[in-house]
Amino acid sequence: MNTSYATAPGRLPGVGHAAALMRSPLRFLTSLRDHGDLVRVDLGPMPSLFVTSPPLIHTLLTDRKDLLDKGRFYDKVRPLTGNGVIHAYGDEHRRQQAMIKPSFHRDEITRYVEVMREVTEEKSAGWRAGAEIPVDRAMRDITFNILARTMFGSVVGRDAHEELAGILPTVLEAIMWRTVSPGDLMEKLPLPMNRRFDRAFAQLRDTISRVMLAYRQGAAEPGRAGMLAMLLEARDEETGLGMTDEELCNQIVSVTMAGSETAATAMAWLFYELARHPEIERRVREEVQEVVGERDFTMADVGNLPYSRRVLQEVMRVRQPILVISRRAVRDFPLGTGSVKAGTELFYSPYAVHRDPEFFPDPLRFDPDRWLERPAASLPKGAYTPFGAGPRHCIGEQFAWAMMHVVLGTVVRRWRLTLPDGVTVREMPWATVNPNHMPMRAEPVLAEDAPGEDVPGEGAASCP
Repeated sequence: MNTSYATAPGRLPGVGHAAALMRSPLRFLTSLRDHGDLVRVDLGPMPSLFVTSPPLIHTLLTDRKDLLDKGRFYDKVRPLTGNGVIHAYGDEHRRQQAMIKPSFHRDEITRYVEVMREVTEEKSAGWRAGAEIPVDRAMRDITFNILARTMFGSVVGRDAHEELAGILPTVLEAIMWRTVSPGDLMEKLPLPMNRRFDRAFAQLRDTISRVMLAYRQGAAEPGRAGMLAMLLEARDEETGLGMTDEELCNQIVSVTMAGSETAATAMAWLFYELARHPEIERRVREEVQEVVGERDFTMADVGNLPYSRRVLQEVMRVRQPILVISRRAVRDFPLGTGSVKAGTELFYSPYAVHRDPEFFPDPLRFDPDRWLERPAASLPKGAYTPFGAGPRHCIGEQFAWAMMHVVLGTVVRRWRLTLPDGVTVREMPWATVNPNHMPMRAEPVLAEDAPGEDVPGEGAASCP
């Protein structure tokens, strides 16, 4: 590594900057911009470069794309996820992406919107007026059920969807823990977490295998087969070959890992910010009522809710769930004023960049209308990357935006979520920036949902 780069303060013998990072990761990462565009950070024996400049981040993700793989942290979970799309490199990544991309085409997402609405209505119908809801867990439940139903469609029944939605958090929690933990000792110990993961992961792979067999036997309802059906039918453009069962399982785990936890976390922070800013919540509700009314959400509605879109953009800025993204140089290459040697681990923090006051004045203020004053397209490339950039730009971005719009709109037209007095919510940085907890009181918006009464379930007039 070129030693001309500035080194972050707080380095200690033997452990490097690991102690400073673990002691206060959010403060440490947001402080790096003060020390240069490229800052050396030593994580134990591993020297690394943190990229803080948006233009250099963009260069790294686009112009240097073929000179990078995902890095050592992703190496640790490769045995679990295989060489799926989040791990594949170069030509293999392009091949896999081409096979998966049709599953996220707008026409497919249009069909998924119905599932998003159904799941959100079903889950929120179980809330009781005036009761406290753990919104962080509620959003995970909604998100994982949406993913299970869109992935597997009608090939499996609702009980299986619930089972899958219950398995996925255990699998993803262990994968993320292994990603960020040093070495591999912890995952080899007979800890309860490891035993839970082993059982859940085996159950997940067994379920995926059963679903694939059921699909091949014609168990899916026409038009409701889910994303898995498209993956089963996908063919390589050059060879004409489809994916093996092992490859399909790896892709399902990869796609789920890439988007589920981040989406659930973002949605939890969304309702937290709406509770803190009731005027913003009121404007969102009025827009949804004006555009959608009481009819079902459609894909067309997603593009006709400009204020809701700005609210979601702002959540993905000030409450960006992704703390750090890694890459590793596979060859030497120039970057900025220096050079990067093969084997160097590179990192950037979407969380920190999205709070850079150079691009976002008063960065901690939640202000959806800042996007009117300075739209995302007018920012320097790399300054706002909620779903990444370049060829590894999140393939499910449009799916995620649609889901957030539908969940937001479906909830606000029936519920007002408020923070109880005395509740303090803190950011807990891990693989994603989660809330430590998020108890919120659910108050019905509709007159017939009086406080203290049970909320009408599916089939009620107010819940189409």
